[in-house]
Amino acid sequence: MTTGTMTRIAQSIRLRSTKFASDRKGVAAVEFAFIAPIMLLLFVGTIELSAGISTNRKLSRLSSTVGDLVTQSQQLTASDVEAIMDVSSKIMYPYDEDDVTIVLTGVQIASGQAKVVWSKSRPAGLEKTVNSNYTVPTKIKKDGTFLVAAEIKTSYTPSVGWIKYTASTGIDFTYNPIEMREELFLRPRIGSTVELQ
Repeated sequence: MTTGTMTRIAQSIRLRSTKFASDRKGVAAVEFAFIAPIMLLLFVGTIELSAGISTNRKLSRLSSTVGDLVTQSQQLTASDVEAIMDVSSKIMYPYDEDDVTIVLTGVQIASGQAKVVWSKSRPAGLEKTVNSNYTVPTKIKKDGTFLVAAEIKTSYTPSVGWIKYTASTGIDFTYNPIEMREELFLRPRIGSTVELQ
């Protein structure tokens, strides 16, 4: 091989190396390949988070609504309370109302003790026992007062799953439901108690 040939080969290699180093074709595709999974996780995570927050806000609204409706009367029948609990299908829409547990309890506070006077639930069978103690926050536990406790529970199951990290398994997806609970205490609006007949 002559010196001229070697020089031409070296120049050709130098020219191709320079051209390769300055070529930017495909850079966007490589960047997108790195960013796309992260963007997809952020998108799905935002949807799941907003759906979970929406469910929790609906629970708050439901506990406020049913508690408020009960406290607007001095006397209620069991069918009145059932009609009040029927509002759950409207408030919790589009979520299934069968997954929602409602417990309405009349609580009388005397001698520093909060006792159950009456209780109704949906589904049936979850009522508090009459004359049993009821936990009431200290700030509102005042002798001689009557409270209506509206306790609402449900569980939110993510449609895609939650990312979970443990040392043993690493990053994993879980579909375990998230238990949500709201409890609200209200005083009667009319009179000093709400009686259930």
